[in-house]
Amino acid sequence: MAVYYILKDEVNEMKELNQADPAYVEAMTLYMSGQWKEAETAFLALEKEYPENTFLILNLAQVYYSMGRLDDAIEKNLQALEINPNLGIANYRLGVCYFRAGRLIRALESFNAVVASSSQSHAMARYFVGLINYFLGNDSDADVAFTEFRGISKESMIANFFLAQIKLKNHDHQAALVLLDELAAETPKFSEVHYMLGQAYYGLHQNQEAIRSFQKVLEINPNDSRAKTKLTLMTDLDW
Repeated sequence: MAVYYILKDEVNEMKELNQADPAYVEAMTLYMSGQWKEAETAFLALEKEYPENTFLILNLAQVYYSMGRLDDAIEKNLQALEINPNLGIANYRLGVCYFRAGRLIRALESFNAVVASSSQSHAMARYFVGLINYFLGNDSDADVAFTEFRGISKESMIANFFLAQIKLKNHDHQAALVLLDELAAETPKFSEVHYMLGQAYYGLHQNQEAIRSFQKVLEINPNDSRAKTKLTLMTDLDW
């Protein structure tokens, strides 16, 4: 289960709660232990007492998300945003709900709202902006978002993978090669990376390097028919 922490300066209604209240303590205990149905009942009771408290509303939204009740989770996140339109965490969670529900355009709107804000969730929001634009075929927007995500989360290599695919698609083989070299160093057993390296080298007319990359693919995955075909064409050998 993914646990998201909410900053006090982002959800300032939290101060209205009596955190010593046994009902609040019980609700949080149920929430943290993953007893979703019981937590729902407890938070609904607290919400009646604190109807404008976005902390409670967001926790209830997360309970519904964890139960797979995406429509209810969306409704609660929207409720929190009506109270405080600047809640980056609500927009982020809303984007995740829409994404999981397959509502990509609405998800993109929510994640873009996070990116436009000062929320600490902006790094992963950029990842989702890149991913959704990639799915929608908006290569330019995806490139920008993944590039920004890569700059913020330097330890993450997932942006390299998608950026390299975009670069290869647009015949920018040298840029793809740089991204793929970094990715291959971190994931040497990822056969798809070596296949993409082969494509990049082939596009740069570095055929020997391309052959070695396709051979590496087959070392990792002997059944990769694409690599076999590429090697057959490049070496005129039967596989």
